[in-house]
This record gives sequence, structure tokens and C-alpha cells, in this order.
Amino acid sequence: MARLAVNGIDINYQEGGAGFPLVLIHGVSDSSALWAPLVTKLSRQYRTIALDLRGHGESEKPDMPYSIQLFSEDLLCFLQNLKVPNAHVLGFSLGAAVAQQLALDHRERICSLILLSPFSYNDPDVRENLERLRESVARGGLPVFFDEAIRRVVTSGFISTNADAIAQMKKECVRINSPAAILRTIDACLNFNVKDRISQISHPTLVISGREDVMSPIHLAEQIHRSIKGSEWKIMEGVGHNLLVPDNVPELAEIVLEFLERHRPGI
Repeated sequence: MARLAVNGIDINYQEGGAGFPLVLIHGVSDSSALWAPLVTKLSRQYRTIALDLRGHGESEKPDMPYSIQLFSEDLLCFLQNLKVPNAHVLGFSLGAAVAQQLALDHRERICSLILLSPFSYNDPDVRENLERLRESVARGGLPVFFDEAIRRVVTSGFISTNADAIAQMKKECVRINSPAAILRTIDACLNFNVKDRISQISHPTLVISGREDVMSPIHLAEQIHRSIKGSEWKIMEGVGHNLLVPDNVPELAEIVLEFLERHRPGI
């Protein structure tokens, strides 16, 4: 792990492999560790760079208003400080929102976009989910937040067969997060809306959804796909919002690598 001064705070990140840069942006309450199973496959061909967003993981967690715009500005500064002029960008959920914002505001920084379980605005389902998560933090802190979140991001089948793994995930969620930062991040998601701008994105874009996503239902991914000219959309069966559950990683890696291979710089 390494740290970098970014936009007034210290950002934690991990990198591995060599080749064209591939930046990985996690979701709410996650960290760069989310990508570990996928990085082992991606880093064979790419310089993978996974950061902990402001308020997450081992990065600093200032108690101040957050926004997707601020996360995007952090990412821009992060890339500048690493001297990465242009990269593939892969974002999950919150990370997909940050990737969209960066693509709209600083298109020159992005070679291609991969958006996992994305949304470009809050429809009633997303808003209700986020507000319930927000209320859970206020009511019972991070343990109650985790219990509320896990039911929305993985399938009931995964929960019933992975009790030990989920218990460890809960322990880690409580360890690395702060209630204040999670509340600030949820507010950032609640205020995110680029629905009317998304068609301005012209980068090669791959949207990937889980058929059973209840956190951000797949019609939101379809809206992004239909808005971005030439984009591709893959739906993965039997999986919910979190596409990085272990059984899903081999198929996910194959989809991502095949897309990246077709969109190498210069091709």
C-alpha cells in the first residue's frame, strides 16, 4: 500500500502489474481491497491502480460535505500526482458514478469506461434504498448499516451459504469506516444526477449489471447504455448488486479483459 497527498488529504492506494493503467474505484463503505480477486487476473496485462476514496478504507475521512463532483476532483488530482495522463477506468456503484463524472468533466483522462452496477440519477428505488441505509447509520451505527446493506447488495442465496464470510465482511466494514463519512457519502449519492448529461460521454463504454440487483435495478444501467452511443451492456445471471462475489469473478474478469483488449490505445 502507498499514500499520496491529493486535494488536501492523504489517499491510500494499491497498484500492481505493468502496462496501460487501469484505475479501479470501489463502492460505498468498500475500499481498494474490494478488487483483490479481480486484480490477480487484470494485473497480468495492465497496471492496476486501486484507491481508497475520500472517507473510505485507509484514506483520510474528513467530516465535511462530500459530493460525486468532489470524489471526481480527488481522482483527477490523484491521476495528476501519479503522472497518469490517461487510463481505463472501472467503477463499481459509487465508483461508477465517480467515473461518469470524471468522463463528463475531464474526458481527456479516460481511455475507456467500465461501469459495474451503475446509476446516473436517483429513481424512487435507489432513493429509498439510500435513505434506508442512511437511517440505519443514524439508528445503529456501522453494524446496523452493514446488516441493512448486505441484504441489498448480494442475493439471499449468497447470504444463506456464506455466513462466515459475511461475518468477516461485517467486521472489516466496521473497522475501516466511520459513521460520519458513510453518511456524507450516502448524501453524495442522493445528490448525484447526470441523467441529462450522460449522452455527452463518447468513450468506449461497457456497462455490466447483475440480473438480481435490487440496490440499483438494471433499468438504470439500461438508461446509461441507451444514452451512451456505441456502449455495450452485459447482464450477469444469478448475481445481485455486488458483481465481485467469488463465484462470479472468473466470468467478470473474462468480460472485462475482452472489452479492454478491443479498446487498447491506438486500436
